[in-house]
Amino acid sequence: MNNYFKILLITSITHFSIALSPQVPPKVIQEIEFKPHMVEHLIKGCPENSECSSKMGDISEKFKNTILKGTLKMKMEFADKHGLPFTFWTTLPKENDTITYQSKCNFHHPQKDKFGKIISDRQPIYEGIRFLKSTKNLKDSQDILPNIMLKEGQQKPIIIPRHSLPFYTNGDAIFFQQEFRGVDFKFKVENERVSLYTAALENHEIQSAACSKELLTKFKEINSQKLYQSAYCKLIYDVRAKKYFRYIFGWSC
Repeated sequence: MNNYFKILLITSITHFSIALSPQVPPKVIQEIEFKPHMVEHLIKGCPENSECSSKMGDISEKFKNTILKGTLKMKMEFADKHGLPFTFWTTLPKENDTITYQSKCNFHHPQKDKFGKIISDRQPIYEGIRFLKSTKNLKDSQDILPNIMLKEGQQKPIIIPRHSLPFYTNGDAIFFQQEFRGVDFKFKVENERVSLYTAALENHEIQSAACSKELLTKFKEINSQKLYQSAYCKLIYDVRAKKYFRYIFGWSC
């Protein structure tokens, strides 16, 4: 068989094989229409640089619009239905009902040397936000690491938002002001219940204080997961007792 017929035979077989092979459909590139909210996040309502589901983005957007434009009744109804933004730490980088960020604390990440080699392979800790009506919800998961404060003379720590100090207390009620997506809001935590607070906050100075040996010992027991690098104490005013009480808080970075 001369070279011409060899080439013709090979070409025919190749064309026949291609004809019998299943055809791979061409990839379709879907164009996404740019919308103003995408400057912050692809999902509307999600904060910048966060891992955030469409479910959380929807609640977040409703919160922002309600607090900025809603009536008092609408604000209370939203808080009663969805809760309020509440910050904490978590070991999960992504979760459907949680908005998460990389922690700003180097202490919460695996430690690396100057060449990028991991020298302390600790479990990463992330910043988390959920809409809560009760801090009890943060106790149900072993992946959640809530922020706490402890009052001198008491055994049970109190869950509070991350990186926060209360403005003052009124018995069991603890008053805070927070910011979420550029919106300021006030709330109180009372017996683990988180509720919107719409009256003006009283003005009471938060005073620095040395930590007692009792508080430092108890805090060391609480910090068994090494969430905090250190601790500090503050005097917080209680309007019911009309005096200051000493509290210890954790410091991560």
